[in-house]
Amino acid sequence: MATISKSWATENTIMNAASVTTGTYSSVVDLVTNGYEGSVVTIDADFPASPTDDLIVEVYSSNDGTNFDDTPIFSQQISNGTDPNQITILLKDLPEFKVLAKRSGSTDTITVTMKEKSWRWQSS
Repeated sequence: MATISKSWATENTIMNAASVTTGTYSSVVDLVTNGYEGSVVTIDADFPASPTDDLIVEVYSSNDGTNFDDTPIFSQQISNGTDPNQITILLKDLPEFKVLAKRSGSTDTITVTMKEKSWRWQSS
């Protein structure tokens, strides 16, 4: 009898220690080309000393990798109360996506790193 399990791709860095202020996009993640169903994205935010701004992350989807939605399908505010602060989000059933990181106010520069790991189902 066959067993169905997740087959994980190699982890990719989609934003590498970016200095985020008004908004920085990650690399585009393509789930369609290799038949992936979803992705786990880990976001690390390193706030400056005595921060005033939180980090806001927004996920934008696309059917073709170039024409992205105008409205994010997901938005999360990451508190500066924990420094550094990490959050892991699960995204699935999106053809392609990118993540926008921006500060909540107008004061801080936040260092952000994002990594993603895609999966697809396989039968063995």
